[in-house]
Amino acid sequence: MNFRKARLPLFVMMILMGMNLSAQVWVVPDEHKTKVSPFKFTADSVKKGENIFIKNCQSCHGNPGKNNWAKLTPEPGDPASGKFQGQTDGEMFFRISSGKAPMPEFRNILTENERWNVISYIRSFNPDYIQPNPEQKTGFTGKQVVLSLQYRKEIEKIQVIAKEITADKKELPAKDVEVILFVKRYFGKMQLGEPKLTNSKGEALFDVPDHLRGDRQGFVDLTAMIHDRSGKTAESQVKATVSAGKPNIAPSLIDTRAWWTVREKAPVWVILTYSLSVIIVWGFIIRIVFSVMRMRKM
Repeated sequence: MNFRKARLPLFVMMILMGMNLSAQVWVVPDEHKTKVSPFKFTADSVKKGENIFIKNCQSCHGNPGKNNWAKLTPEPGDPASGKFQGQTDGEMFFRISSGKAPMPEFRNILTENERWNVISYIRSFNPDYIQPNPEQKTGFTGKQVVLSLQYRKEIEKIQVIAKEITADKKELPAKDVEVILFVKRYFGKMQLGEPKLTNSKGEALFDVPDHLRGDRQGFVDLTAMIHDRSGKTAESQVKATVSAGKPNIAPSLIDTRAWWTVREKAPVWVILTYSLSVIIVWGFIIRIVFSVMRMRKM
């Protein structure tokens, strides 16, 4: 065997193995490990978490306690296992929020409370679990931000305003807050552009895509939310219906002759085929009846 020829494939294999091992290491920043739920886990939160888990998590993680997770790399794991339960609540929350392939980023899919409800459900499989006091939050700096959203027709941009709520309940412009914008579609939410940072006035402006379609009047449902991976800003979101889209004047699905339309507008060839089939079937039935009658006479 020529060792020089074998060295290159072996070297490449070692690099790939190293990349694969490093890809499976999921480090949670220290400031997120001590984050705790803002509310006490109850039977109600466990039930809500179960419903969310079934819809969003069960396809990969399987049924807790059954070890029937999907065959993926890295393995999703069983939420009832010791490895899963060995995490802090903050670590779970960070991983659910930020995601890592093949796990999606649920920050933009589930609200903060919904993610905590999922953790509440997962903890219900650990009889030794003791929930940290929700009053003792050590992983959050206390920055509270509220959002507002409107369409500025004069500049054809979508404006999001972020205001920080101070300890004495005053509202101040929130600078350098990362905001992400979504538009509602038939099968979920679609992101509009890249996340933007608010300026000194707490303002973030988003361009309106030329292809953005609304309803017949051009109205679209938008959702703006804070997109802060550092965890230093309390998560917030705002929804609004604005006339920022192009009017959708496409004909209704029942306006034309098609399979899925009403009976009166069914395709002509379908009507003819159906009618001819009925005539042929009844013709055979009548012929059989007459044949039977003739046999009885004979």
